[in-house]
Amino acid sequence: MIASCGLDSLSIFFSAQSQGATDLTYLFHHGVSEEAQHAYKDGRVFEEDPFTRVIDRTDRCGRMIRWGEDRLDRVADGATEYRQFINCHSVDVVGAWVQQVLPDFYLLIGAHCHPDGHRKSDVAHGLLERESAAISQMVVSQLFEEILAGAGGRGTLQAALSDSGPAAGGVAAKLSSRELQIAQLIGAGKQNKQVAFIAGISEFTVENHLRRIYRKLDVHNRAAMTAKIFGGH
Repeated sequence: MIASCGLDSLSIFFSAQSQGATDLTYLFHHGVSEEAQHAYKDGRVFEEDPFTRVIDRTDRCGRMIRWGEDRLDRVADGATEYRQFINCHSVDVVGAWVQQVLPDFYLLIGAHCHPDGHRKSDVAHGLLERESAAISQMVVSQLFEEILAGAGGRGTLQAALSDSGPAAGGVAAKLSSRELQIAQLIGAGKQNKQVAFIAGISEFTVENHLRRIYRKLDVHNRAAMTAKIFGGH
């Protein structure tokens, strides 16, 4: 992905931005120095990262935000420490895929070029967006599986979902871990073929799971399913 998209470096991480409880968890780096990683995390630069401040709080599907977009620039102009960081470490920011996994809990895939490497004007933005979307869904799916597999995992998930509405936790309790994974992918706007690829199952199996979910929740389509689980309706 990195070479084919015309990038020099890539970072994938979770960022928690709730009031009074900010935190950062690195998942993957390519072409990012340990010094830059340390400065961004331990220097609390991530608290000022403009990419998490322009995403719609109601959007759980994720989107690619390019450096230079007007609404990003308006926020980035006041992010002094963030701008000093990218200048100090010679980071030519291409953009970032930002997905709000839970309220104030974000997955970011940051894409960059370096002054002595690829030119930002040559980046394959369409390919970068598609690859980032696929990676984000794999990461989120793995996260959900680990939560459900851990001690009290289902209760943890129900507590998180309950932030979306009083009925969400009870609805989630009706579904298996695989059904919850599929529902989350559908809620993120994925089609059956994409869900099958990410989950490692056939499209036929996806359709069977959806039929079972519909029966359990007493709904008739994916929009109603998503609203009932994640919207609290």
